[in-house]
Amino acid sequence: MIKSDVIKKFADIMYISDGNSNEQKTICNFITKIGPQELFELLEQIESRPLSKVQLDQLLILHQQKNVSDDFFYYYWLDMPAEPLCEVEEPNFAFAKDKYIISVEQLKWGFKRIFTDCLLMFGNIQRGYDVLSRMTKEQLVQQFEKFRIDTKQIKARGRTLEFEEIDKEDRYLISEMACKTFATTKTEAEFVDFVVNSYKKATNQGIKNPLFKDILSGKYIPDIPTQMSIFNDDSDVSEVGSEKEAKEKANDLAKRFLAAHQKALANTNRYLSLCNDLDVYVATSMRTKKNFIEMANFCENVFTLLKKDGIILRYFDPTISAAESHEDKGLIECLMVKSARILVYASGDRDSYGKDAEAAMALSLGKPTIFYCPEEYKKQFFKNVHPLSRLVNFQTGVAGGVVVCTSEKEVADTLKRIVENKMRYDLVQKENSPGYYLLKEHFTQSVVRVQTNDKLLSTAFWNHYV
Repeated sequence: MIKSDVIKKFADIMYISDGNSNEQKTICNFITKIGPQELFELLEQIESRPLSKVQLDQLLILHQQKNVSDDFFYYYWLDMPAEPLCEVEEPNFAFAKDKYIISVEQLKWGFKRIFTDCLLMFGNIQRGYDVLSRMTKEQLVQQFEKFRIDTKQIKARGRTLEFEEIDKEDRYLISEMACKTFATTKTEAEFVDFVVNSYKKATNQGIKNPLFKDILSGKYIPDIPTQMSIFNDDSDVSEVGSEKEAKEKANDLAKRFLAAHQKALANTNRYLSLCNDLDVYVATSMRTKKNFIEMANFCENVFTLLKKDGIILRYFDPTISAAESHEDKGLIECLMVKSARILVYASGDRDSYGKDAEAAMALSLGKPTIFYCPEEYKKQFFKNVHPLSRLVNFQTGVAGGVVVCTSEKEVADTLKRIVENKMRYDLVQKENSPGYYLLKEHFTQSVVRVQTNDKLLSTAFWNHYV
């Protein structure tokens, strides 16, 4: 294979801006016009005279790059890895029995893996290469263990304490608005009095048989607390024909609230006891009964799909957890985000500061983050527009992005691949912007890593982190 063909073959992963001999030499422009001439001479005859590790080291030095350890050479070019960071592309070549690279395809296969791993772990190919290239096998294993999930441990661990079951129809009663409503009336008796008073106001306005949900919503009392709007979505659309009936319905609702609230508080205690072993935090915003039911179904469907595959994940279900105060709720949710390995963000029908903040926290902690948005327009918005789609890990400087899914099955499949360390990525350069690397999740084409080609930005950025 002649030089021009070799350069063309590597053009999707190697880059050079203008071919200027003064161009700074990096591992990313090793096989380009400014690469060492000896490299192309060797590659022209690689099938008859395989490339040795010593030769590769010499070529790297000629390109002003660090040479590589024997273990690094073996791991990235000579075999399929046993425990990689992510799914490795099946090679379209045969490995040699001895320690040689025997084809241009094999050489590219190794570089593509190196670039992918460097972006995943370091957020910058050159930085990653400089660190990994000199590592021993033991050091490489230790490095990868920091980023791999122990799938066997997850599948083999025992059961947790059981959570209190709350009927889906009653989960909206643990919402902050519902809790504030009952807190406003202070006691069950005061709540009942409010309902009876609301009924009387309705009849005084000439409405003989008002709907129970309208009585609850405060429709007939002008100065009703705004929190009562949570009951606008109550499924009880029956008519109330008497004061006695209004009182009975109010008593029943108050009992349902107290029962659901106590169970939700107990569940929160279970979650707090599970901080050291929480897999997934589900972030969402729920303002109506419908929201609560939809989110309960979403959690049930996604994690049941995983369970069928033998993966039982421990997840924070926001529809069964409550706190004694608004402040405590915020602290608990921050702790859950910090504790969980993965965050799943359910977009819902409205945006909210809370779930956006939780997603931002997860991304800035370097956690895998999945956005679930069934609507196509929202999918495109989160993939290409939303500022939270890509954020920097404040500890390492790695720029991470979200995986955007449009179905419950897609969410479950992505979680499964994350937990089994089988994520598949496509390494690409931004269109018309050589050296601007994007690492995309293969199935959704969501950008999960970014390396800019703005040299000033890159220098300023890594000066802050290195």
